[in-house]
Amino acid sequence: MNRIIIYPVLFLTIFSCSLYQDKTEPQIYFNISDFDILNLGKTISDINISLDGNNIYLTDYNNNSLVFIKAKPNMSVIKTLQVGSHPIAIDLNSNGTVIAIALEGESNVLMVDTESMQIIETFSVSLMNMNDISFVNDTTLIISSRTDPSCATISINSGIESLQSVLNGELAMNSDDGILYVATNSSIKKYNWQGSTFQQDTEHISDPYGFIATVHHFIFDKNSNTLFTCLSAPDDQEYIQHVYSYHGSNLTFAGKYLIKSPGLGVAVYQSKIFTAPKDADESGVFVVEFDQSTKLEKNYYLSAGNLSSRGIVVDPNGEYIYVLINSPGDNDSTEPYNNFSFDLQKISIIE
Repeated sequence: MNRIIIYPVLFLTIFSCSLYQDKTEPQIYFNISDFDILNLGKTISDINISLDGNNIYLTDYNNNSLVFIKAKPNMSVIKTLQVGSHPIAIDLNSNGTVIAIALEGESNVLMVDTESMQIIETFSVSLMNMNDISFVNDTTLIISSRTDPSCATISINSGIESLQSVLNGELAMNSDDGILYVATNSSIKKYNWQGSTFQQDTEHISDPYGFIATVHHFIFDKNSNTLFTCLSAPDDQEYIQHVYSYHGSNLTFAGKYLIKSPGLGVAVYQSKIFTAPKDADESGVFVVEFDQSTKLEKNYYLSAGNLSSRGIVVDPNGEYIYVLINSPGDNDSTEPYNNFSFDLQKISIIE
């Protein structure tokens, strides 16, 4: 007798498919139109803002230029000025009329008039691979290098260069009191200006970081007499999850701001501390606003892409923050071999 065996596999398969319910929540993406962005597609190494907040200055590292941006009411490029090989850092003098530019790709420092947007002076220096620049006062500049053993000053009036007993690193200047702070890869140092030379304040040195650090950003806030530094450790060690602050008077620890990743940039307006973290969370990349007195988060501002070292400034009137962003998949640069094409985003500050 022939037996008929019925296999229920097909029925089970069909039936199981009819019962399956996809409960996965759809991911929500923000369109580029949701953000106030000036498309640049440039590799920006430094950013600064005019004293009235109307203009922003960017160093375009790969295109050897200084970019002038109108900030208000709508962002737009005013002018692009060719300045020399690989501009790496800029600073403004006390009244905002002159921009000093350090070139990493050649041993020159340039002075640019902010009104005419033209180069007004060029100084040749002995340093190579310059890293940072700062006005000591309106007649003197100090420049650091990645490879030379010490910093150098330049007299703007005479053009005379003087090598200083100042370790290299990121520079932050308290011009009112003639104090220079340097964030090296091991700790923060303090130097006093003696009229022509710097003398180290050996009584006040910050505690060592405890690792060989990469310093992404270093600023001085004169209103609170506080220094803020953004560090990362070799191999992105997980315990670097804060932006650190120090008292300017004695370099004692003033507190840390938890952002759960190394900081790339920091900006200050009154008691508001704006930090740019390196890593994103589940919802995106946020600029985090802290209250300086409590060290607690106050507001979060969504950026349109990954942030960058030194890539944040705050409007002097407290209306906006400006951040350099690298949107993955949106690198519209025409430069070959350029994987970090930055645009400029303007974000309104919440009152």
